[in-house]
Amino acid sequence: MDLKEGRYVIIPTTFEAGHVAEFLLRQFTDVPSDFQELTLDEPPHTCWSGICGYPQVVSQVHVISASGLKNQGAEEGVDSYVIIKCEGEKIRSPVVKNTVAPEFDVKGLFYRKKPGQPVIIQVWKHNLITDEFLGQVALAGDPDELHPFHILHLQDKGNKRVSDLPGILKVQLLSSGLLTSI
Repeated sequence: MDLKEGRYVIIPTTFEAGHVAEFLLRQFTDVPSDFQELTLDEPPHTCWSGICGYPQVVSQVHVISASGLKNQGAEEGVDSYVIIKCEGEKIRSPVVKNTVAPEFDVKGLFYRKKPGQPVIIQVWKHNLITDEFLGQVALAGDPDELHPFHILHLQDKGNKRVSDLPGILKVQLLSSGLLTSI
């Protein structure tokens, strides 16, 4: 079975419910993996939690696709990727080649200490020397939000004016104040 790069959870089971047994689990990969036992389903409380803070909200960001991306001075598509940023953490998608409507299908899970800070999703054009910024969107990730699906126009970064750039991003954002709910 070939899987895309990402994080996965393997849950060994028996054929009979309630039957407990030991098991041997082997994992074969083409690239090095950080294979480890999952022992917690939320961040641990440490002595630093009181000083540095403990997460208040968990957010799952799913960048589904983009459309209408422009390739300056060319007729063909764009080699693009997305970066999801949240409180200093980053997740980068693989490059989707030669299309103006890439299907990214990349997800990220963030435990957020500062729920007032937005989740930033940036779209970049991959080049040989330096990559080119195509636009970004900012999402609040409020746990009380009723509509998780968003279709957003790409915006410029840095300035306070609203300036639409070519392209639309389709995103699903789920947030909860209960850290084990997602």
